[in-house]
Amino acid sequence: MLVETLQALPSEFVSDTWHIRYMTTEDAEQLLEIWSDTKVTEYMNIETFDTLTQAKEIIDAIDKTETACRYVIENTISKELIGSFGINELYLGTMTAEIGYELKRTYWRKGIMSTILSTFIHVIYSTTPIRTLTAKVSPKNAPSSTLLIKLGFQFDDLVSEFDMKSKNLEKVRQYKLDLK
Repeated sequence: MLVETLQALPSEFVSDTWHIRYMTTEDAEQLLEIWSDTKVTEYMNIETFDTLTQAKEIIDAIDKTETACRYVIENTISKELIGSFGINELYLGTMTAEIGYELKRTYWRKGIMSTILSTFIHVIYSTTPIRTLTAKVSPKNAPSSTLLIKLGFQFDDLVSEFDMKSKNLEKVRQYKLDLK
């Protein structure tokens, strides 16, 4: 059931500006540029990457996880990757999916992620039985909280999450959007 739920999602979708497609290991070099920026990874639950091997390993790990899928955001003309997003975890019992996202710093606060996530939410709603979306955000990451609220998410709870950087449990803000 998990595999079928995520397989219902399209492998790609395209607009005039953006080509959204499943992430592959061929994207590792461009994603390393994003994931090695300490400002981008500051609020992500990953360590800031230093090597191409690290980028390839996380892409492989996501690809092998049946309860996750990740897309890249590629400029249709230049082929530059500017970020990624997707489902971090799918919980079959409640048909809840946790989403995550990041953008290259030069593309922050331009409305790009709002447009892309709005489309992704519509795609999830129209192609899968997923009933609820959640997203976890550092309490210090006000722009991400603002984005989620703009998309219709509501603050749900403060939850504990293992932080990959500090190696401790940290409190994060969980937002929730009911789809059906």
